[in-house]
Amino acid sequence: MSSVEDYMNARMVMRDSKASVLELAKVMVEWSVSSVAITDEENNKKVVGILTERDIVKSIAKGVPPDDITAGSLMSSSILSIRKDQPIEEAALLMIRNKVRHLLVEDPSSRNGVIGIITTTDLAKYLQKRMKHTAAAAHRDDEKEQQQQQSSSSSSSSSEQILLSEAWELYF
Repeated sequence: MSSVEDYMNARMVMRDSKASVLELAKVMVEWSVSSVAITDEENNKKVVGILTERDIVKSIAKGVPPDDITAGSLMSSSILSIRKDQPIEEAALLMIRNKVRHLLVEDPSSRNGVIGIITTTDLAKYLQKRMKHTAAAAHRDDEKEQQQQQSSSSSSSSSEQILLSEAWELYF
C-alpha cells in the first residue's frame, strides 16, 4: 500500500507571514508551485498557514493590490495535515471531505513537524499509476482469472473511478 510519503513533495516553499503577496506570487512562479507554507517568525518558524494561487487570485479580483497585503492576512490558517505514514487514500479522502487541494505532511519526529506537502496533482499521479497497474494486471491474466477478478475487482475499480472523479473535481 502506498503512503503519503511516497507521493508528497518535499520541495515545499516556506515564507514568513509578513511577506507581501506580490513577493509570494513571484516565489510561486520561480519555484513552479501552487502554494507556500506561511511561517511565524516569532514562533520558531512554525507553519501557521498556507497561501495558494487561488487565494492570491481572489484577493486581486477584489481589487486589493498584491504589494499592499501580507501573507499573514490572506493565508488560510485552518491548516489540514496528514502524517507521512498514512495511506495515500486517506489523504485523498481528507481533501475530498474538506474540499481542499493541499495538505501539509507531518513527521512527528521532525524538528518543525512539517516535512512536505501533498496536492491534488500528486493524487492524480498516484491514481494514474494505480489504474495503469490494475489494467496491466488484468491483461496478464487468462480469461478465467479475469472473470474471477472482474467480480471481485469491479467494486475496487468502481471505487477508484469515484475517487478519481472526486479528486478531479478538486483539481479543476
